[in-house]
Amino acid sequence: MSHPISPFRATLGLLCALLVSASCLADSPGTLIRSSELKSQPFIDADALASLPESTSLTVLGTQGGWIQVKTVDGKAGWVRLLNVRIGKPEEPATIKKTISQIGGVVRTGTTKSAATTGVKGLSKEDIRDSKPNPMEIRRLEAFKAKPADVEKFATSRKLTVQEVQELKP
Repeated sequence: MSHPISPFRATLGLLCALLVSASCLADSPGTLIRSSELKSQPFIDADALASLPESTSLTVLGTQGGWIQVKTVDGKAGWVRLLNVRIGKPEEPATIKKTISQIGGVVRTGTTKSAATTGVKGLSKEDIRDSKPNPMEIRRLEAFKAKPADVEKFATSRKLTVQEVQELKP
């Protein structure tokens, strides 16, 4: 009998992976997938230092939330949005075979077989494989764990009740 993973444990696992993976990105090459403003700070309303065109080559210096700190080939450093950067070496030029394969994937499944998840976008299999846990960060996460008494108080104040849910069978 399999036991489902609690939402807390799943969230904790994801947060641990994200904390570990952020350190794996330092000094990684990257490329802008769309033109972007280079910001002085990792905030939407921060001063724009430069306007960077699509396909600009970058070196990733670090991450903070949905932002990546980068340095351009000509030495400009600042922050760009995470979703505007492809981590890794620039892709090879598209081949007809690859393009047809992607179109086939869209027709069959409605996707290109690629997925981007905020926070882990751009991580390679090697980044994930070579990541190491950070026990100090795990201890810090424990401070956010809800206490049973607080959960009970919250549920009672909103008139929530316990409901048994049957385990889904494959």
